[in-house]
Amino acid sequence: MKISHWFLPFVLISVWFVSCNKEEGPGGSSSLEGYVYQIEHYDDNYSFRTDTFPAVNEGVYLVFGDHDGYFGEDVDTDGNGLYRFDYLRKGNYRVYAFSGFADGRKTAVVRKVNVSGGLNRADTIFIHTGKANGTAMVKGSVSARYYHNGAYRDQGPGTGMRAYIRYAGEDAFFNDTRVGGGVFVFQKLLPGDYEVAVESENPATEKVELITKSIKITETGIIYELPETFEVSVAV
Repeated sequence: MKISHWFLPFVLISVWFVSCNKEEGPGGSSSLEGYVYQIEHYDDNYSFRTDTFPAVNEGVYLVFGDHDGYFGEDVDTDGNGLYRFDYLRKGNYRVYAFSGFADGRKTAVVRKVNVSGGLNRADTIFIHTGKANGTAMVKGSVSARYYHNGAYRDQGPGTGMRAYIRYAGEDAFFNDTRVGGGVFVFQKLLPGDYEVAVESENPATEKVELITKSIKITETGIIYELPETFEVSVAV
């Protein structure tokens, strides 16, 4: 087949154009690396104490250019929290890892970086993990009046009776705890409306009744204190 004289230059120009306009992705000589650190939110410490350390074997994802909805490559961090992507073309990238919440949700922590040749470093990614992440606490105080055979004997901090918590409007409580030294705490609560109840005994009949108070949680990472003390009676 005979090729016209004008067609060959057109092909060469087209090849040159494509080679000079490669999008972000694999096929280059650049590298991208960075670190992921894990902020652990512990439960059962009643203070929202956290520790920070390198995230080991954590998945890290790389997005090429402005593509949304999918990632191009993924790697795991090493024992120092370091990750690395090699053989990248020059351009703009996004790299991310996931924070996890107590209710199972995940959210991406994203860093943007321009890869311009050679070794490039992304800003450190800090992810949050642990059963207390994204939760709040409720703290209450209890004062008890102690009776024996219906007669008043003493008063002091409540100890030993149970405190309960449920979602507002629900019939059943989903958690309970013992009052100790006049206080109780419920952990790992998500934002919402709650009802907290504490046991109280009728001095005459010793029948157990519940005293209930309401509280609204709007933010996480906070200890909400019920503003009013539970005043209960205890038969001894």
